[in-house]
Amino acid sequence: MNRKLAVSTVVALAFLTGCGTQQAGSRLEPAAQGSSSGKWAEVQRDGWPAAVPAEGLTKGLVLPIEKYLVPYTDEVVFLEGRSNAEIKCMRSLGFADWRTETIGDNPPVSGNSANMERRYGITIRSDAEQNGYHTPAEASGAAEVADIETPTAAIALAGKKDGKAVASFDGKALPEGGCVGQSMREVPSPDVTLAEELSAQSFMASQETPEVKTAMAEWAACMKDRGHEVKTVWDAANLTEPTAPAASEAEKKIALAEVDCKQQVNLVPIWFAAERDLQKALIAKNQKELNSSHERSEASLVAARNVTASTR
Repeated sequence: MNRKLAVSTVVALAFLTGCGTQQAGSRLEPAAQGSSSGKWAEVQRDGWPAAVPAEGLTKGLVLPIEKYLVPYTDEVVFLEGRSNAEIKCMRSLGFADWRTETIGDNPPVSGNSANMERRYGITIRSDAEQNGYHTPAEASGAAEVADIETPTAAIALAGKKDGKAVASFDGKALPEGGCVGQSMREVPSPDVTLAEELSAQSFMASQETPEVKTAMAEWAACMKDRGHEVKTVWDAANLTEPTAPAASEAEKKIALAEVDCKQQVNLVPIWFAAERDLQKALIAKNQKELNSSHERSEASLVAARNVTASTR
């Protein structure tokens, strides 16, 4: 496991790109006016991650920077609003049954991009026992948009034909950037760039603090006693085969040793405390900018809710 990859970004790429589809088998061409199915963005709400870790070595731990990140529940609100804005635009252009991919059917393991469940490597013993370093099976997701949308629909979505911007579609005015551009204007992306940067900075810097280095060395000694030669928690997963479809018994054994040794030497609480202190200093230094970014994100959240409310 690469230590730079442990802090995953939860905010979906769908914030930045369109993801419109219709049900497979339907023709994505303008339909007769007044024939809309009336369906809007669909949200699947089962299996979402807890806002705060509910089990494992990071149970109840919340870093200061998380206040400025986007919770998964809010991410879904953004995506629902943007999807509904796209649907509304496409229907106005004659795509009466336009649909978007189901939202929330493939949730992440953590409640936001701080990725607390795996920020310090694997921390839930039952996960290690069942899946090793693999994450639980993911949903297959919707079919790729490119496989089912027509060239005509693509023009309406992107506002381009043959790579050039077009201002009208089927006799109707076409928004700049097509319906994707329109949806992004109606529901701007959350402003979390600075918060994500500070989160990454504190994560990397925390690994260089004396207390974390000492605890990491103690953890490595514990792992050696169990037959695993590693220096950091990121080395442990590299002893396994990450491309294997499922965890082997050997992988599960290593993952269990990692979690048990972390608990034995108190690595996670020490690491968390070191990073928490670093974040407090970073937040104080960037407080004004963080507040402004947070306000913009909150305004975008309101816009997303308003768009969805208008479809009810």
